[in-house]
Amino acid sequence: MNRKTLLAVLCSLLISTGCSLHDRGRPPSTTVETVCNREADLYLEKGQWDEAIALHQRIIREKPDLALAHYHLGYAYGSKGLHDREIEEYERARQLGLQKFDLFYNLGMAYAEYLGNYDRALAVLKQAESMEPENADILYAVGLVHWFKGVESEAVPKFLKATHLDPKHIEAHVLLGEIYSRREQYDFAKATWEIVLELDPSNEMARKRLKEIRDVHAR
Repeated sequence: MNRKTLLAVLCSLLISTGCSLHDRGRPPSTTVETVCNREADLYLEKGQWDEAIALHQRIIREKPDLALAHYHLGYAYGSKGLHDREIEEYERARQLGLQKFDLFYNLGMAYAEYLGNYDRALAVLKQAESMEPENADILYAVGLVHWFKGVESEAVPKFLKATHLDPKHIEAHVLLGEIYSRREQYDFAKATWEIVLELDPSNEMARKRLKEIRDVHAR
């Protein structure tokens, strides 16, 4: 299954919750110790991307080795849909030694969604996982990329741990339900889709899958 088909499948599964992988990305922290320039980062916080880009570019011209500025510039580029530039700036920040969970998380998600480079995405996301191994979102992200690669044996444990840490993590429940349904593990599938409906009563995919399971058992 190619990348476009995988993304279309994911959109159909997560139609009630949004289908963009990168929407789960994290804004850069702008606490005192992670500010490269207060004015530039304020534009970043406010979502004023053009102003944020212009000021961070100026900062980088003056201080080309300021890793935080490259990271923040990358995030602003990504928010404008300029994903090649986003990834380029994230990588520059990483090369300059920036070790931040949200950098690795966002870079990994960008590789997965915009380049379809799942091996590179996994390598970066696992760096984020090593920093926050009990973070449900990163576990889901790692599982998702394994699922994109068609390696369900690696995806399922990540989704299960994500739902254990965060029982309301609907995206992880949805993909577990889909995997169980496809495997014809109907008891697990039924229980999982029921959880999805409890969390999101409007989720038509869950309703459809539960009907399919009931139809199978009615034969």
